[in-house]
Amino acid sequence: MKLDKESTVSLYIQLMHVIKEQIHNGTYLEGEQIPTEGELSKMYNISRITIRRAIEELCQQGYLKKIQGKGTFVEAPKIYRKLEQDNNISFTEACKLNGCTSSSHVISFRIEKNKGEKAQFLQIGEESFVYHIQRILSADGLPVIFEDIYMEADRFPDFPIDHLENGSLTRLLEERYQICRQNKGRSIIEVGIVPEYIAHYLQVDEKEPVMLLKNYMYDGDGRPLYLSSEVIVGTRYQISV
Repeated sequence: MKLDKESTVSLYIQLMHVIKEQIHNGTYLEGEQIPTEGELSKMYNISRITIRRAIEELCQQGYLKKIQGKGTFVEAPKIYRKLEQDNNISFTEACKLNGCTSSSHVISFRIEKNKGEKAQFLQIGEESFVYHIQRILSADGLPVIFEDIYMEADRFPDFPIDHLENGSLTRLLEERYQICRQNKGRSIIEVGIVPEYIAHYLQVDEKEPVMLLKNYMYDGDGRPLYLSSEVIVGTRYQISV
């Protein structure tokens, strides 16, 4: 693939896009070494300085990793998500900020009796029912999060679960039920081992360390909105607080 030297887009940015695309389409696999600066310079007929700048940017973004004395290797990019008391952004928003395309796939949708922690947070009786949604959240097609969501069933009649297939829960609640989620929320982060039944959904080995994130989300009036539990692949995700 040739770079367009007549384009107004800098050559190093063009090269970054090319290498990213090669990572996404499997030309370069995770853990695989990419060509050297000299080889890339010959392949694209551009200077080593340009090559070096593109590689350094991709390393900063988490796509590549330099190993002293060995070369430059592909590293699965991490999604950076900031959790603050006043700004708990969604996975979709985090992907946008990191230049990734988010997607979601619903694993299951069922109605359950409300009990335990769900009842305490949602502040509805244990004879009430909740929606229990399980889905996979991915960035650029790579599974990152296995999510369980619990919501009051009576509050969201005729819930269109098909809208969550590659769709945003926040947007669905706003557009169909005119309910806005507060950015403020309470989150608890722990470290654990991926459950066996979840490992294959996330495409990781069993017993791999993962982050466990529990979110207590409220609507614009401060009323409990939903409770979610996330199993997060730590090598593909980074949270700062």
